[in-house]
Amino acid sequence: MTRPLYDPEKGKMRVAGLISGSGKSFVSIIEKQKELEAAGNCNFEVAGLFSDNPNSRAEQIATEAQIPYFINDIKSFYRRKTAPVKDLEIRREFDRETADFLRPLKPDLVAYAGYVWAATEPLIAEFMGINCHPADLRVEKEGRRTYAGANGVADALQAGETRLYSTLHLVSAEIDHGPILLVSEPVEVVNDDSWSFFDKMRHHLRLLNEHSRKLFALAVDEMSRGRFVTAADGGMVYNGQPIPAGWQVG
Repeated sequence: MTRPLYDPEKGKMRVAGLISGSGKSFVSIIEKQKELEAAGNCNFEVAGLFSDNPNSRAEQIATEAQIPYFINDIKSFYRRKTAPVKDLEIRREFDRETADFLRPLKPDLVAYAGYVWAATEPLIAEFMGINCHPADLRVEKEGRRTYAGANGVADALQAGETRLYSTLHLVSAEIDHGPILLVSEPVEVVNDDSWSFFDKMRHHLRLLNEHSRKLFALAVDEMSRGRFVTAADGGMVYNGQPIPAGWQVG
């Protein structure tokens, strides 16, 4: 038996966002909603926004979109607990507070749209989430995703990859290891002798982030229409076609 990630017969899919900075990826979802509503063909709606960073654009984005928002400074939270930010037990406490904010919004989907912290069980277990990673998660070595983690772009460049990709996936307990839904068009690697490695990484990350924003908007729309399905064997299906390594756009 197959099961859609979201059943459109339930009505419009409600989408909440988690951001840490500019929130551009979540804005792309808001803009997609406006575009589809203007065409009379939208099956999702943004429901609210959370940020861990008081210096993020969460307030501005939420005010303009007329949606509820909540900010809980994660660094201050850890200082009050006198714990290092890598303490996952404290992270669970923080995530429980985030879940308390999200729950009344009744989100069908949470978009980790530039959210820089690893999520824990209180969020992952309660809410279906998507994340976009600026590297190709299809590449594996010994059953592990080679470019998962915070250094994905740098790792891919150092490995000599000539094409880079962004990968949109379901959020799972293991970072960057959830089922892949979409893969971006390729970003051709540019080698410029005048660049430092940092400059090279920053240039390609900017291009990958642009692709990521497009993937977020596309994924939310397609999910809201019931086009992503979980098969009986646990694999993903898109528009009736199995996608063991996601669907590549373009």
